[in-house]
Amino acid sequence: MMTEIRIVSRGGQGGVTGAKILAYAGHIDGKFVQAIPKYGAERKGAPIYADVRIADEHVKTHAPVIASNTHSWIVLEPSLIGSLPFNQLREGTIIIINAQEVPPALRNRPNLKIGLVDAMKIAEECGLVKSGTFLVSTTMLGAWIKATKLITLDALKKAIKHQFGEGGLTEANIKSIELAYDQFEYKN
Repeated sequence: MMTEIRIVSRGGQGGVTGAKILAYAGHIDGKFVQAIPKYGAERKGAPIYADVRIADEHVKTHAPVIASNTHSWIVLEPSLIGSLPFNQLREGTIIIINAQEVPPALRNRPNLKIGLVDAMKIAEECGLVKSGTFLVSTTMLGAWIKATKLITLDALKKAIKHQFGEGGLTEANIKSIELAYDQFEYKN
C-alpha cells in the first residue's frame, strides 16, 4: 500500500522540512519513502506544497502527488484552505488543519475527514516562533500521526532528533508533537 500526503504551507513555516522529517520517520519505521517539495520562486510567505509518499514496497513513481490520489492534506495555515482542489478529493480524504475551529470552506463536507489542532498555540507554548513566524510543521506531524497511525510517534521523535541534533530546538519540537498528538481530534 502507498500513502500520499501533501503539506500545504507558506514559505518560512517549515513545510518542506516537515515533509523531509515525515519521510525520514517513515524510513525509520521500515517504509519506503519520498519527500518532494514543490514551490516556485523561493520567498517567505509564498504558498509551498511538499509531497510525501510512504509505502510498504519500493516507490516507482517520481512525480508530485495527484490531488485525487492524496490520502491526507496537512494544512499549516487556515488561509490556505482555499487552495485545496475540493472537486478532486475522494471520499474519506483526511484534512488536518492548524485551527481552533473548522473553517467555513470545510463545513458541510461529510465526504472528508476534517481534523483540527491549534498548532500556533502549541508552537508558542514550546517556543517555536521565529521572527514572528510560528513554526508549526513538526507540530502538525504529531497530529497527522495520531489521525492516521501510519507511522509511530517514536519514529517521528527519532526523525526530529536526526534533523535538529541535540539541544533545545529538538526538545521543543518533540514537546510540540506530543502536545499535538494529545490534542488532535476529528471534527466530523
